[in-house]
Amino acid sequence: MELNDKLKLAFQKISLANKILLVSHTAPDPDALSSLGAMLEVLDILGIEKSAYAEKKIDSAYSFIPHEEDISNQKPESLEAFSVILILDCGSISRTGLETELRAILEARRLAPDRTPYIIEFDHHESVDKFADLEIRISSKASTTEIVYDFLRANNFTINKTIADCILTGLISDTGNFLHANSSFDALAASSYLLLKGASLVKISSQLRGVGSLSALKIWGKVFNNIKFNSETGLISSALIKKDLDELLTPEERVKVTDIFGDIVSFMSYLSGVEIALLLREDDGRVKGSLRTNYDDVDVSLIAQGFGGGGHKRAAGFSVNGSLEETKGGWRVIG
Repeated sequence: MELNDKLKLAFQKISLANKILLVSHTAPDPDALSSLGAMLEVLDILGIEKSAYAEKKIDSAYSFIPHEEDISNQKPESLEAFSVILILDCGSISRTGLETELRAILEARRLAPDRTPYIIEFDHHESVDKFADLEIRISSKASTTEIVYDFLRANNFTINKTIADCILTGLISDTGNFLHANSSFDALAASSYLLLKGASLVKISSQLRGVGSLSALKIWGKVFNNIKFNSETGLISSALIKKDLDELLTPEERVKVTDIFGDIVSFMSYLSGVEIALLLREDDGRVKGSLRTNYDDVDVSLIAQGFGGGGHKRAAGFSVNGSLEETKGGWRVIG
């Protein structure tokens, strides 16, 4: 099926639904929350009953995103109460926080193919597993909100200021203020259109980057102080241990400062001689890794997949149990 046909089919299924569940990935970032926010606004306009869920969403962490307060971190009681489930920006079924429940639906579907709910997926990550009835996955897109934009434009749906703010927030967040390599012509063209629809570029950008500038500068300084570079492999790495983060950020700042890590590792990837940039940080008994490259013949998503993660060819991430230890040659995960 052609992409435009898929976008129209998705709109048809959504428009005819009695009740819709919107789902995004665990510990949602601005693109995830903005994708949910945009679709919540769309469903409000269509007059469709809906709920939105994101596991481990921290309330008010991104309160500037429209409809953020309507997104729950509590599991819905029964998925079968919904006629459509729209999954946004999850990457894989394991990141929905509803894997067991969704797999039960898929198993029941084998016996009754017409059984609801109908599952639709919008995503810009590389495919890990296929489970949706209708998968709209475009890995070339800068953000999932850009796919929401394409979905609305393909169906001639009027984009109001609230929707425009949501879509632009996801684009700004996932392109690093349009400085990353994924800032395509399409992403920039969409952003121009959204500005014409009233999206607030300066306000959104300042909200995403304005979580205490002094603390942010200290984080950048600590990362640079901890850098290790292997000139033979072209790998640059740095790390933030729990002690660093506890000293530099209050608990409230730590919740909101997530985006800065992507900005830092992207900056590292542009340094002379660097082929792959890796930033590690400790977080609640786990080590989170962010990978970046600007080389066409390097695919950091394959590296991330080796640690149970994923992402894009030039930007990927992973999370593993353990803590960090500094060695003479770099950093390693222990425990």
